[in-house]
Amino acid sequence: MRLLFICFFIILGIVFSWGQGSNNSLSDDNYSGYRIYLSNPKVLSSKKSSFKIKFRTTNTGSKAISPNLKSEIKNQLIVKFDDQLEQTDVNQYRDLIVEKIKSTKLDLKNGGSKIIEYKIKIPKERRNQGASFKLNTGDKAPNYSRKLCPDLVLDSLVLLKRDKKYAYVKFRISNQGKGFVNVIGEKTLDDNIVVGAFFSGSRKFSRGAIPADYIHLKGLEKTKGILFPGDSMEVEMKVSRKKQSKYVKVLIVFVDSSQMILECNETNNRASVVVK
Repeated sequence: MRLLFICFFIILGIVFSWGQGSNNSLSDDNYSGYRIYLSNPKVLSSKKSSFKIKFRTTNTGSKAISPNLKSEIKNQLIVKFDDQLEQTDVNQYRDLIVEKIKSTKLDLKNGGSKIIEYKIKIPKERRNQGASFKLNTGDKAPNYSRKLCPDLVLDSLVLLKRDKKYAYVKFRISNQGKGFVNVIGEKTLDDNIVVGAFFSGSRKFSRGAIPADYIHLKGLEKTKGILFPGDSMEVEMKVSRKKQSKYVKVLIVFVDSSQMILECNETNNRASVVVK
């Protein structure tokens, strides 16, 4: 009998260890998707209408990035900056840097790294913004704000209905900052702010969240695509359930998931709802 108990606890220990290993496989290091990391920024030249900057550009996602990627995949590309950019005079234009990168024909294998130069044109309405501001990127970070600092907030997320293929949700996007946001682009739909939908095993968003769908925002015809401070817009979205499983029932909706807009608070752009 004692031998049976010993064997039972050995088997239980093996199962537990296997389960822990499975959880570790879902860590941030195994992010499934397209993501690059920009480090060691150096401003090569700076004018009133443009500037040149170079980064070490590293593919930190699990998939290769090739020049032939379609635009809808490029819009899912997550761009991360290291803290050194905040020490430069062009930190306020990081959304323009992201736009430039998404229009550039990158060729980076998974884990690959290159030093790449980017020339960024500054729109006329943004050429007199002055010094850059820092971001609130967590609970311990100081909350900086200034006149031109927007703050997109996604709330009031409701699951309207669901079927075998799709989940239909409705939510509100508000600008609670002190600066305006160009929600709608000037040229094509690809210039508009992206709302991404992800499936996860918990309400906490992580790099391991599974990309499910995305939309480009539309509307705001009266304000020519601008969401002014204090204004909000209602949005409905149809999300594919193709990548949902019984283990990932939480749907997380993320406004500006491609991080095109520089905000004074980047921690309040998401909301979640359970889809059973």
